[in-house]
Amino acid sequence: MQLFLVPGRLIEFKVSPTSILHQRNPKEIGLLDAYVCSGYFAALALRPGEYSPESPNLPRRYHDGLETDERDEDELFVIWYRKKSSASAASWGQRPNAPAGGFQPAAPVPRLSKGSHKLVVFRTRNKVERDAWCWALGCEIERVVRNNKDREQRVREAGGLVDLSD
Repeated sequence: MQLFLVPGRLIEFKVSPTSILHQRNPKEIGLLDAYVCSGYFAALALRPGEYSPESPNLPRRYHDGLETDERDEDELFVIWYRKKSSASAASWGQRPNAPAGGFQPAAPVPRLSKGSHKLVVFRTRNKVERDAWCWALGCEIERVVRNNKDREQRVREAGGLVDLSD
């Protein structure tokens, strides 16, 4: 699988060594309302039994000559993202002809409940590659948020403050 970071989203391609045509995965990860986490916290997002901090570090050698013996948690990063509804782009606040990450002020504020986010775990070859992906994704998420200042302000104000003076 190959990942490509394009404005406002992350796209996956299935790459096979026997074909020159690579198939695009229809699932794309929108970076609006996304969060990136790496290291130990990303390892905790794995299913039970997939991560053991006590397991020994096994050395790996890749086809391009890279050799690593880093811990599993040093090679993982997680993206929490909001699944784009298939009903319409209006629920995401995008105009049909707007650039990626564009926002329409009349769109409703999305739900912030626990069930509204999806999780995807990625494994890199080493810590440097993981940190590069996290940095690039963080920069793109920041760019998308800065392009949608009005929406970000409405999301922050949607919850309101609880009045404890009563």
